[in-house]
Amino acid sequence: MIQDINIEDLSLQYEEVADAKWATMEEIRELVQTGEFIPYHILDTLFTMIESKISLRKATVEDAEKLFEIQRKVFEPLYEKYEDHETTPVNQTFERFKERLKTGDYFKITLENLLVGSVHVYPKSPGVMRFHMINILDEFQGKGIAQQVMMRLEGLHPEANRWELDTIQEEKRNCYLYEKMGYVQTDEKWKVNDKMTIVHYVKTTRLNHMPCL
Repeated sequence: MIQDINIEDLSLQYEEVADAKWATMEEIRELVQTGEFIPYHILDTLFTMIESKISLRKATVEDAEKLFEIQRKVFEPLYEKYEDHETTPVNQTFERFKERLKTGDYFKITLENLLVGSVHVYPKSPGVMRFHMINILDEFQGKGIAQQVMMRLEGLHPEANRWELDTIQEEKRNCYLYEKMGYVQTDEKWKVNDKMTIVHYVKTTRLNHMPCL
């Protein structure tokens, strides 16, 4: 929740806070350089989120038809390429899709208020979150949207110390993105057919353990 506050009304914890003032992102970076501000490891991620034109909005049943169509558009080229008849989301029923909306968190991805995709995450077990599916329409791919969305969702779940996802081994661009973001491919693999293999990625995160500096 964001709200306006009067800075004079803040109660500062004497042992931890010397003073408080409004500052721009550039001023905070300068304060970090001079040692006057703690160099929290999440600052760069936080600033990227603030400057981003990308928004995540919780999906509802009313969004189901649009998001179902986006999912089909995203996966149809992959279905034609790999012919994964049994696993492709292209063959998912609309009723099954609506049930998915009720599991975990399903978000609409907007870029300057334009719907460009969706993302679904859910808790697999205590402390473990899973990216189930990230859908970005083809005309908006290659703009860093998926990376920003993943960073934001990781930040929204500081209770998670581990994230997991599956992807197609043959889709090298996707594998590169996940590895760039700190995900590590495990030995778990599932050969769908002669054209396609699913691989498993994990990432250990410590957003819930802020280092003492």
